[in-house]
Amino acid sequence: MSYKQIVQIMWILLLLIPMLVQADSGLAAASDTRQAVVVFIDGLSFADVDKLRNHPQLQAALSSAAFGAMSIRTPGARTAENAYLLMGSGAQAVYTAPSGTAYSPEELLSNGERAGERMKQVGRLDGGGAERAAVLFPGIQRLLNDNQDRPFTERIGLLGSTLKEHGMRMTLLGNNDYGAVRQRPAALFAMDRDGMIADGDVTAGTLRQAPTYPYGVRTDYDKLARSAAMQQGSGITVIELGDLARLYRLQPMMSPERFERQYQAVITDLGRFLARLTADQQANKQMLMVASSGVNPAAQKAKSLLLPILVWQENRSGSLFSYTTRQDGLVSGLDVMPTLLAWLDLPIPAEATGHVMRAKGADGLSMDEMFARVNWIDHVYRYRSAVLSGYVIMQIVALVAGLAIWLWQRKTGVPIAVGVKRPVRIVLFSLLFYPGLLLVEPLLPWRLPPVVILALLFFVTMIIATWLEGRGFVPALMLTGGLTAAGIVADGFMGGRIISRSYLGYDPVIGARFYGLGNELEGVLIGASILFAAAVYERGGRRRGRTCDLAAALVFGGVLIYMALPSFGANAGGFLAGAIGFGMAMLRFRQVTIKRRELLLFAGILAGGIGILIAANLWSAEPLTHVGKVAQQIVAGDWTAIAQIVERKVAMNVRLIRVSLWSKGFFVSLIALGVLTFWSGRFMQHLARKWPFLIGGFRGIVAGSLAGLILNDSGIISAATSIIFFAIPALYAALDDRALSAERST
Repeated sequence: MSYKQIVQIMWILLLLIPMLVQADSGLAAASDTRQAVVVFIDGLSFADVDKLRNHPQLQAALSSAAFGAMSIRTPGARTAENAYLLMGSGAQAVYTAPSGTAYSPEELLSNGERAGERMKQVGRLDGGGAERAAVLFPGIQRLLNDNQDRPFTERIGLLGSTLKEHGMRMTLLGNNDYGAVRQRPAALFAMDRDGMIADGDVTAGTLRQAPTYPYGVRTDYDKLARSAAMQQGSGITVIELGDLARLYRLQPMMSPERFERQYQAVITDLGRFLARLTADQQANKQMLMVASSGVNPAAQKAKSLLLPILVWQENRSGSLFSYTTRQDGLVSGLDVMPTLLAWLDLPIPAEATGHVMRAKGADGLSMDEMFARVNWIDHVYRYRSAVLSGYVIMQIVALVAGLAIWLWQRKTGVPIAVGVKRPVRIVLFSLLFYPGLLLVEPLLPWRLPPVVILALLFFVTMIIATWLEGRGFVPALMLTGGLTAAGIVADGFMGGRIISRSYLGYDPVIGARFYGLGNELEGVLIGASILFAAAVYERGGRRRGRTCDLAAALVFGGVLIYMALPSFGANAGGFLAGAIGFGMAMLRFRQVTIKRRELLLFAGILAGGIGILIAANLWSAEPLTHVGKVAQQIVAGDWTAIAQIVERKVAMNVRLIRVSLWSKGFFVSLIALGVLTFWSGRFMQHLARKWPFLIGGFRGIVAGSLAGLILNDSGIISAATSIIFFAIPALYAALDDRALSAERST
């Protein structure tokens, strides 16, 4: 098969991508205008919801609720203030403490000045209607100023402003005050762009004296329920409940018995209040949404950080679904605003980045299944760092040990005892199996702590590596690369159910990615695919060149299609990095020298790949993925937004290079490869004579690894997981006594 034919096959496969984009069902939307009541219970976690499930007055209502876990990803700390800003603006923003909190116009600030007077001094020149507002946020301009010159475009107050523009009301009730401290973060969700809320009450008048409750107060639930029921006209009523947060704030000073008794009292109060609201919701055909802005300290300690969300909406029950996450039962804080606006039959602003949540009914998860899924996500998040750190540390130790043995033999000419060297070689080779086994680990019927997982992986991979040792170097590489790549792609095309639960998959708690192929497995897939293709060429040799060309083109094309399709891999950086790595490998397999023409070819691959990604995402009948939104911005010429994305990605990559253990593993791999390549004797030259196609594949892995480093926001992770498919086989071969003897004889 000629060089031109190979290129033609690859382009045909890539051009098929837009045609393979599949449509999905549309989003559910309300057909008429209604009221919405949004209740934020500060400090609410899934453990608290589990207690509420057993409340006798709430059990029946929960059977008609839609439910889910909500992920909050903010550019700042994981605080209630940042969560409210994200949900109320549909985009990222950062709260700054000097901005302060919300007040009624007659309340006094810390300096004794009335909030209404301060608003006249710092607000709009025309007043903006401040004299008619019930709730004011005097620090609005400070907050807006503090969010300028950041790598994102803030949309603070978007929800409140949208309602105001369409003549609908916004009401805010309740607070999270404690002692003399005023804390009303829900105003960040409800206020408009001018820092005002037309109706409501956030003062101490929403609390009652209660000597046995924390700080001597409790929420006046009767007053809040009556106020919510009295609201007239279309709009949103936001209720902030602070009893649970006040309780946890005082917990360090309470005895366990006292805390437990008061906790049960708070849960009982919440259950009664929510039961009352659900009855009103059914009678008045409202939407009722109950959510949390941040979990309590106990849940934080347990690393259970997903936020519970419940929605009552025309008897639409079951787990929630959103195209932001594309996962059953998992939604994003970005979805709150679009869902409320859709219920009110208002247009969703183009600036909003979330999607409308919908209940899946009988097709979704049960509540028990939802809790089980949240527990699994918590388990993976809790132990993810320990498992992956252990794996990277083992890589570093094995590479350093193997390199030290090789250098000792080179320098002294004295071979290391087989009893020392052979275990190091087997450990090195065993590390290639870790990604594949970590991928399938979620299929085990039990949950294991990190130490047990790593010990089990070590035991299993050592057995596999020992067994493969006598089967030949090239067949072992073919089996390793082929099974690993096939496992990732097969699960990806079947919906990614295993990937979503793997330690190497994406993390819903962090919220950087919810679907498709993450950076860890992106690098593994690129490296394993090239290693497999290189081994196929070595086995087939030049006599079967056309067959090998076709096999490699099909493998590489299939992987690229998976990465590019928004319904499957949805990984733009991986697609482009893979195209570069695969292109380099194919050129080297065909023994094409890289000259100016080939460099221009790579530039064409990059440009063509970007065009294919844009077409594949914009031609999709589905709501846009994160890649599709970037494609839309490119087509629209929104270069400011593109520049902000690039700035965020570069900043993230730089930070990870500085602090991530993956970067240490990557640089150790590069050092090992540099020594093998440039040290006296140049072992790689000997390896190229013996296995020329493997060396061609290794060059493709380097190209894909470096491209992944540059093209991804967490590129160092992709680079580290792909480069091991070069570093480990090369060092494994270098520690073979036969290789050393052959090298000296040449």
